[in-house]
Amino acid sequence: MTFRQNAVRTVAVSAATAAIALVTNAVAAADVPPHTPGIMGDDIVQLDNSGPCNGPIHVDFETTAARPGNLSVLLTPRGSFGARPACATNIQVDWINGIAPFTHTLRVPVDNGTTRIDVPTGAGVSLVNVSNFPLRALAISSYVLVP
Repeated sequence: MTFRQNAVRTVAVSAATAAIALVTNAVAAADVPPHTPGIMGDDIVQLDNSGPCNGPIHVDFETTAARPGNLSVLLTPRGSFGARPACATNIQVDWINGIAPFTHTLRVPVDNGTTRIDVPTGAGVSLVNVSNFPLRALAISSYVLVP
């Protein structure tokens, strides 16, 4: 067997092992779906001056076995921004899945603390982007496996 054949076999085995680990983790912890970590973490951070309203908005993902193919995006203000009506903001969730590979969008106001957005991604891997609209912010972008 040549070096090239060994390298191809090693890559194939590694990819298969990673896929099995991802699916196994999804089945073991169905309430928190596996997702790629964001470069900037899991917080939407404002870049514009919002006056007295400040602080990031933390993003979490959840699924439930009772609603397969649905992803819940939880938004938790870590400051005054989005925590009260005077500091309201709009959050935009965009997702692309393999079933209908084009962008879907939901916009929801966040103005009274923790907010849940139910996203009908469908089962499988979806690219999910959570950002602030229309203000400039560092967004969250992750590939999420939805059972």
